[in-house]
Formats: sequence, structure tokens, C-alpha cells
Amino acid sequence: MKNKYLKGAHLSERKVRELIKLFCDDLTATQIASITGISRITVNAYFKLIRTHIARFCEEQNPLHVAKAALAFIPSDNAIPGLESPESGTRKPFYGIYRKEDHIHADKLPELESEWLTDWIKGRVEEGTDIAEKHQLHLYKGIADFNNIRLHRLNGSIGNKSQDEIDLFWGMLKSRLVKFRGLNGGTLYLHVKETEFRYNYRSADIYEMLLDILHQEPLHTSKTMVARESIPGK
Repeated sequence: MKNKYLKGAHLSERKVRELIKLFCDDLTATQIASITGISRITVNAYFKLIRTHIARFCEEQNPLHVAKAALAFIPSDNAIPGLESPESGTRKPFYGIYRKEDHIHADKLPELESEWLTDWIKGRVEEGTDIAEKHQLHLYKGIADFNNIRLHRLNGSIGNKSQDEIDLFWGMLKSRLVKFRGLNGGTLYLHVKETEFRYNYRSADIYEMLLDILHQEPLHTSKTMVARESIPGK
């Protein structure tokens, strides 16, 4: 079946647009499966492709990555940056959050120890500050800890507009934790980026935005990112 959104899809373009519209309405895979008659497995497979596209779009808009002339998100046949394998344990990575030109950006940070981070934020660390410099922690106004569901505020940002925006973004992230009953390490990156997208374009028609993104980069360009899963039929 010819489908400009996904090469080799078993769903019609009309059905895919319906699925995308319901995704934009922030319905769950179970709800969409019930409404559309598409199997929940198929809905989740499309969700992962859509979220992968959203993640790439967000990284392309990130000023820190653009300034370095390199993207943190690089599609490959292997894992998506930020996704942890089941073998990596239950520990979730930290995310540095900052605001630039009315947009919020969240970056996955390298492995940091919770105890070290707490001591560094409170100014109790004399040794190891090179870690903060190496990973440019001074650029962020907050660090999200998904292990303890906590936002660490940085750089005396409490009470200013930037921190107000970051608090609102963090509130949206926490609500997704409740909605999805917690986010495991294997999906956290995609959900963080989806929340970033929804927050930054909350006043826009994200359905039309997504269609425009998919016209430029069809879903099958991210298909290898979905652990080589095939998109099953209806």
C-alpha cells in the first residue's frame, strides 16, 4: 500500500494521519487502539517512530548542539542516544535543562553520582569540580533527577523567569511520569524530548508541525532506530 509517511506500511495514509492526530491529542496507545481499531502493538511501533522524529527535530533546534556544529542525536542502526539497555540496570540518567530564546532544552548528561551532584550544588565539593567544567554544568539552570523525581535548581535561578519556565516544564514531565506510571530507562529519552516538543510548541498546531516534519523526513527514515522492529499490519 502506497504511503508517503512510511514506506511499505500496511496502513493507509488516512489511517496514519488519524493516528498522528490522536497522538498529538496525547492519548495513550490503548485509547488510540480502541478508537481506530489499529492494534496496540502497531500503535506503539508508530509511536516510537514518531517520537524518534520528534527527538531529532528537538536536537536540531538545540543552540548548544548547533553552536558545536554537531548533534547529540545521530540516527544509526544501533541504539538511540540516551536509551539504556535492560542490562544497564534501573538507574536513570540526569538531564540538564536550560532556557534559550523562549524555548526549553533538555540534555542527557553523562554518568553522575547523586551524592557528588548534591554536594556540588551545595558547594561542598572542593575536588572534582573539573567534572562540572568538563560537562559544562554551569550552562544549565536545573538538573532533572528521575531516580528521585527531583529538580535540582542551579546558578541562583530561583525566582526568575527562566526558572519559572523550567519549573513549568518539569511539572509537565512529572505529569507524564504519572500518566505512564513511571518511565523506564529505555524510553526516558524519547519521552523527555516529546515533552520538550509539546512544551515549546504548546501554542502551535503540533499536528500540522508533525505533518510538515514527516513530509520532509518520512517515518521510515527512523525505522532502523526501532530495534529493527517491523511495523505490523492493522
